[in-house]
Amino acid sequence: MKGFMSGLLVGLGIGLLIMFVRDEEMRQMMSERLQEARGYLPDSEQMNQYLSQVSDRVSQTGSNLKDYAQQATARVKDTGSSLSDLAQKAAGTVKQTGQDVVDTTKRAAQNTK
Repeated sequence: MKGFMSGLLVGLGIGLLIMFVRDEEMRQMMSERLQEARGYLPDSEQMNQYLSQVSDRVSQTGSNLKDYAQQATARVKDTGSSLSDLAQKAAGTVKQTGQDVVDTTKRAAQNTK
């Protein structure tokens, strides 16, 4: 709340200072500030080169991410296939072991009679 009040008072003070500046003076002052700010920006050729470099890097990164996603998808499919094969083998082994237990139990039961 204290920060809000401070900001409000600063804003009010700036508003009061600006309020007494005539429109023409304000426009000229804004124009000067804009020209000053433009001086900090690189010229259009430099800006175009920079934008081109950034665009190329973004494009390359997107392509790399697409390749990584495809590789990951292929690995997940391979892993899923391998797990499926292992699960089928394990199920067959469990089924065979169960059958062996049943056969052994039957033979033991017949031998005890």
